Amino acid sequence: MSRRTATRALGVALLVTATAGSLAAPALAAGGSSPSGAVLAAMQRDFGLSADQARQRVSQEAAAARVASNARTTADSAYAGSWLESGKPVVAVADAARADAVRATGAEARVVQSSRAQLDGAKAALDRRTDSSPAEVGSWYVDEPSNSVVVTVDKGKRTPATDAFVAEAAKSGSQVRVEETEGTAVAAGDLVGGNAIYMGGGTAGRCSAGFAAKTTSGEPRLVTAGHCSKPGPVVALGNLGIGQFVNTNWKDGNDFAAVAVDPLTWTLQPMVNQWNGSNVTVKGSEEAPLGGAICKSGSTTQWTCGTVRARNVTVKYGQADGSTVVVRGLTQYTACVEQGDSGGSNISGDQAQGLTSGARLKDVDGKLRCLSSGDSGMNSVSWFQPINEALKEYSLTLVTG
Repeated sequence: MSRRTATRALGVALLVTATAGSLAAPALAAGGSSPSGAVLAAMQRDFGLSADQARQRVSQEAAAARVASNARTTADSAYAGSWLESGKPVVAVADAARADAVRATGAEARVVQSSRAQLDGAKAALDRRTDSSPAEVGSWYVDEPSNSVVVTVDKGKRTPATDAFVAEAAKSGSQVRVEETEGTAVAAGDLVGGNAIYMGGGTAGRCSAGFAAKTTSGEPRLVTAGHCSKPGPVVALGNLGIGQFVNTNWKDGNDFAAVAVDPLTWTLQPMVNQWNGSNVTVKGSEEAPLGGAICKSGSTTQWTCGTVRARNVTVKYGQADGSTVVVRGLTQYTACVEQGDSGGSNISGDQAQGLTSGARLKDVDGKLRCLSSGDSGMNSVSWFQPINEALKEYSLTLVTG
């Protein structure tokens, strides 16, 4: 294989071996395209569906997302959230007078106590107290279906300090509840080894490539997780240089970064690796619905799928030195994510969703594994950084096909 040929092949693998949903349409909504066989196969495996059921779910979610988007506009300031139930859109409203108008759009209307703005205000109260949050508190977010703010605590470790932290948000009048959870929140990168992207010239850990993007002047950029950013060159398997980090948002409430890619060596492709010899072509970056399916490509667990559970989640990641890094605005979902998957691509149909940030992991025979591994019967708890925020921050345009 010539160097030119090898470079092109590695370039495709780089973009798609990558990384790491909110109402918008997945596969069929944006361009009317059908989901690939690998997407359907992964949904069958991870959701226990037949091929026909997987196709039906993709189609239902796309149609429901369009309905819910219109209903959200109709609900206006009374909007309190939206999600899918049995493939159908549900829109919560904090004003019963808006319910009939929402139903007229085709969505189910559910009257609740607090608007989304009020819930966001309660969560913001907790964000302001991040530095003084109890050690046992791992994350907090708005849970739209229960019309509440959820504070997660390590199982069996709830203390009076937890209740005092929760009481701060409850002052807003919105419902706040505590949920005990297993595992430890861990940023999913910094594990040497595997076939992905390597930081510091190959000596500073392994992550996964995210999405291809370009600057306003057309310069190529690879977008990945911020916590993957390390000094020195980023290389691929075989020590082939990719470029260096030129933008990093980490330890500032975000988790994304951009690598300036060497255009003489690499051709960035609008693709995501499905780990079966084929790729998904990225068509856009419309958000998937709450309750919708997301598939993740990463260099450790490869191609896994899950369901979107919450948006705008605040997560506390413990570091090796005992410090804590807080990341806000993450999307929580149930795909299996493990160390080395960081920065990888999350996609719904053909719509880019985000970059894998981290997950709750458990120790299994000395190795950190996702909560759903083995026969645990548990759902994984994972998070990704929405891609559109990173693109906006760096004035980048997603490369699409």
